[in-house]
Amino acid sequence: MFTPHFNRVYEFHDFPHFVPKEELAYNLDYAQRMVEEKWIFHRWREDVERGGIARDGRYRAEVEKITAHGGLILEICAGPDGGHIPAILMKDYNARIMVNDLCPTVVREWQKLFAAMDNPPPNIEYAAFNVCDMPFHDNCLDVVSGRAAVINIEGGGDSRNRALREVYRVLKQGGLFVFDLGYVTEEFFQTLPAEAQKILKERYPTIFWDTLKVFDTLGFSQVEEIETGTWSNENDESDLADLCRSLGVTLAFSGFNRFCTK
Repeated sequence: MFTPHFNRVYEFHDFPHFVPKEELAYNLDYAQRMVEEKWIFHRWREDVERGGIARDGRYRAEVEKITAHGGLILEICAGPDGGHIPAILMKDYNARIMVNDLCPTVVREWQKLFAAMDNPPPNIEYAAFNVCDMPFHDNCLDVVSGRAAVINIEGGGDSRNRALREVYRVLKQGGLFVFDLGYVTEEFFQTLPAEAQKILKERYPTIFWDTLKVFDTLGFSQVEEIETGTWSNENDESDLADLCRSLGVTLAFSGFNRFCTK
């Protein structure tokens, strides 16, 4: 399904690799724990076998749009959660999906999970590659989907911009890009003291509303944005939360889904 659309040669180790088969040194512990603790198996059982997604309707809007569009669906940066994949398969078990991640272990563990089933999804393919340099021809995919993908692209804002340009490039005309993102809105930012604004914008530029400036240059014919909720970093354990506490402020983040038609 997807292989004819690759635009370069690759190594094959159970599935196509456009990155080294061996995990990078900084990722070894993460990959080892994923395998030993069976993260993907347990998440699949919680989401699907125990009805987690079906019970509370998570990702309903995204999945309705993805499955209604149909065609070749690329799930980028799937991670141990699988992005939208579990919910898509609950809606359409015959959906044509490629599981992608930069981490080969993530892709391999999803492949192992499905291969061990009595009735595995019939139209799943796998590939390890970097979304900042996707190995596909222009205008060849119907849907690119990413849940918690864009925010976690390695390398910060510049890498995120390259990835978004790549998504646009590989989508067919009329193709659909579905993703979610959380950020601090301009309205909330303006309520912060001037000194806190200056420091936070300098140190954490990618958490703010203008983090997707490149989006306006891509050329999507239609972009629908839906707010999905808000949360605070008041009780977070992170460098950002520590900085906020030192400045005497708390950040409110707003979550959004975006449905983008090329």
